[in-house]
Amino acid sequence: MATPVDVSNLEMLKEVIGDDLKDILQSYLETTPDLIQKISTAITMENAANLQLHAHTLKGSSANIGAVQLPVTCQQLEKLAKEGTINAQSKELFAQINIENREVNQFLSSYINTF
Repeated sequence: MATPVDVSNLEMLKEVIGDDLKDILQSYLETTPDLIQKISTAITMENAANLQLHAHTLKGSSANIGAVQLPVTCQQLEKLAKEGTINAQSKELFAQINIENREVNQFLSSYINTF
């Protein structure tokens, strides 16, 4: 089974950044729940501009830590929001983001323990 985070990318970051990577990953784990909540609220309130912003932010931060699928799903949601669309597909993408985010968080929590 493929990991939700590109391990070679994490190892490269660890070589370049060193132990500070642990703090970066911890920060990611701490800030992600708020972003997920903001995405949820934007969908509920049918606020496409906020949905686009928060999906974009999660996409970027997830890509920066080497998440594999999560940034792709965020990009799909961001694209819908940019078009002003909040519909059943948006809700399905958000459900997928929740699943992928949980997998990324579990992986990173374990990875942090290897420092």
